Amino acid sequence: MRVPVLTFVIALLAAGPALAGTQPTSSVPDVICLSPGTRYPSNPIGGFVVHLEGPQGPTQGSFVELEISPDADLLISWCRAPFGGAAGQSHPILTGFTDVNGNVKFEMYGGGCLNPHDYFGATFITQVRADGIVLDEPAINSPDVVDYQGHKATDRPPDGGTMRCDPGPEGTPVAAVGLSDAVFHTRPIKLGLREVCTKFTPPFTGAVGVADAVFLTPYIKNGNVCKCQ
Repeated sequence: MRVPVLTFVIALLAAGPALAGTQPTSSVPDVICLSPGTRYPSNPIGGFVVHLEGPQGPTQGSFVELEISPDADLLISWCRAPFGGAAGQSHPILTGFTDVNGNVKFEMYGGGCLNPHDYFGATFITQVRADGIVLDEPAINSPDVVDYQGHKATDRPPDGGTMRCDPGPEGTPVAAVGLSDAVFHTRPIKLGLREVCTKFTPPFTGAVGVADAVFLTPYIKNGNVCKCQ
């Protein structure tokens, strides 16, 4: 859900006609696509880029926060090391500063899908802020959308859902892309449905298309997996 940046609008109006057409803008993907394990070259899954631009061009040095709400954080199958660094995927808050091009890039490793239409937690799933200003409240998806029984994190029981890691070797829970995930993704791809959990390219409110299938394919083909935290 896109959140109006009221502060930017007020500043623009106060500046008068001289700044007409120079309203600062932000580009924040409406979905955070998690990678369950290894990422693939030129594949956007697992990457999340926030872009900030002001009246003079790209905005460098802005402090960007990506926060996963407490309720949502409990539902995601976050990856252990080596994915996400020596300590595994950081959460629930990631931070960074925009570079000279106005970009800050995050890598996100895990499994699950939190769609605003079936999420019953806090007022937001995730929230992206720049210098304290709320820019967007993205959903979350992943090639690992369901567990081996076909259940999403938001499915009941229990009320509110639960983290859906799969059983792994020696009893270690894992986020894994398997047959149940392939079955889930097949229908939206085949029918071109609007499905947040299978939409890996913008516009994220649009129908699932060929590009989404292409980026999903290596995850299904290779059976991507990571140990859950």
